[in-house]
Amino acid sequence: MKLLLIPSLLLSLLLLSPVQAQDDEYLLTEKTYKSLSKAQELMEAEQYSQAGRQLNELLGQTDAGSYDRAVVQQTIGYLYSEQDQYDRAAEAFQQALDADALPEDVTHNLRYNLAQLLIADGQYSQGIKLMEDWLANERQPENSVYVLLATAYYRVENYSKVVEHIRTAIKNDRDPKEDWYRLQLSAHMSLRQYKSAINVLETLITRYPHRKIYWDQLSALYLQQEKEFTSLAVRMLADRLDLGDAETLVNLADMYRYLRVPYKSGKLLERAMNDGVIPADFKHLEKLADSWLAAREDELAAQTLNRMLAKDSSGESHLKLAQVHISTKDWQKVIDTLTPVVEQLKGNEKGRAQLLLGTSYFHLDQLEQAKSAFSRAMAFKNQSSQAGQWLRHIDDLLEKQDNAEAG
Repeated sequence: MKLLLIPSLLLSLLLLSPVQAQDDEYLLTEKTYKSLSKAQELMEAEQYSQAGRQLNELLGQTDAGSYDRAVVQQTIGYLYSEQDQYDRAAEAFQQALDADALPEDVTHNLRYNLAQLLIADGQYSQGIKLMEDWLANERQPENSVYVLLATAYYRVENYSKVVEHIRTAIKNDRDPKEDWYRLQLSAHMSLRQYKSAINVLETLITRYPHRKIYWDQLSALYLQQEKEFTSLAVRMLADRLDLGDAETLVNLADMYRYLRVPYKSGKLLERAMNDGVIPADFKHLEKLADSWLAAREDELAAQTLNRMLAKDSSGESHLKLAQVHISTKDWQKVIDTLTPVVEQLKGNEKGRAQLLLGTSYFHLDQLEQAKSAFSRAMAFKNQSSQAGQWLRHIDDLLEKQDNAEAG
C-alpha cells in the first residue's frame, strides 16, 4: 500500500534557496540545501540506495536539535516511505518532530504523515491518537481521514468510534463507497445495534439491490428482532431477484406499507429514486406520496405531490395535495390547488373537492363562497350529509349577522 504522504516542506525547500529564505529561524545552510537537492534528484530517479547514503552522510554533519537536522530526518522519512518501509519512516518522522525545530505548518503536516505510517504499520493506538490530535487542528480534512480513522478504530475494536467517523465520511461524500457501509454495518452488529444495522442494510439494498447477501442479512435481522412475517417477506423477495432490481425494491416498499411501516417505504423509494435505481415517474412518485401520507409526513407528502401535479391530468394528485393542506390548515393553498381542476374530477372525488373548498372558504370567513361550494357538494351522496350540516351552520351565522345589523 502506497501512502499519500504530504512532502510539504521537502518540495518547497528544494525550490527555495537559502538566499531567498525570509525567516532566519528556518534557513538551511548552503551545504545542507545542496545536499538535500541532490538527494531529492536521486529519490525522483528511484536511486534510493544512493539517496540514503547521501542523506545519512548529511545527517552526521548536522547538529542535534537543529533545523537542518530536522529537515534531513524528515527527508529520510520520505525516502523510507517511498520504499514501503513504514516502521523506519515512522521512526525518522518522529525524530524530526522531537527536534521541535520545524515550522508549525510543517509540523502539522508531518504529524499527519506519521499518523498514517503508524496505522499502516499496525500501530493503531499510537496512530489513532496522533491522527485525532491532527484532526482537531485541521480546518479542511480530506474525507479519507475519517475512513482511515474508522478502519483503525475497527482494528482496536472501538466500534462506537467506527460508527462516528464512517458516518461522517458517508455524509461528506456524494457517492459513498460500498465498503464504507459494510464497515458501518459490521460496527453496528458488533455493538448489537440491530435497528441501526437494519437501516444500513436497507441503504445497501437500495444502492446494490443485485447483491443477494444483503437481502439475506436483512431477513436474518428481522427474524432476530422477532419480526417473522417481515423476515419471510424479505426472503421471498430475495428469491425473486430475477424479476429485476427496480421491481424488487418497489415490492419491498409495498410490503412496508402493508406492514404499516410506511416511513420505511418512503425512505426506501426516495433513496432508490435518488440513486437512479427506479425512475422518478408518476407511478413511483404516487407510491412515494402514498407512503408519506400514510406516515403522516405532511411536508414530504406535499413535496412529492407537487412534483406529480404537472404529470396528472385527472386532478387526483391535486385532491391529495389539498387534503395535506387541510391537515396543516393552509386554507388558501387548498383553494389554489383545487380550483383549477375541480371540474376534471369525477364522481365522489368531485364531491370531496367541493367539501374541501367549502371548508377552506369558511375558515377564511368567505361565507358566500363557502355556501356555494357546500351546495355543490350536496349533489354527491357521500358528502351530502356533511355538506348539509355546514350549510345549516352557515345559514345560522348569516341570520345572526342580519339580526345584528338590523338591531
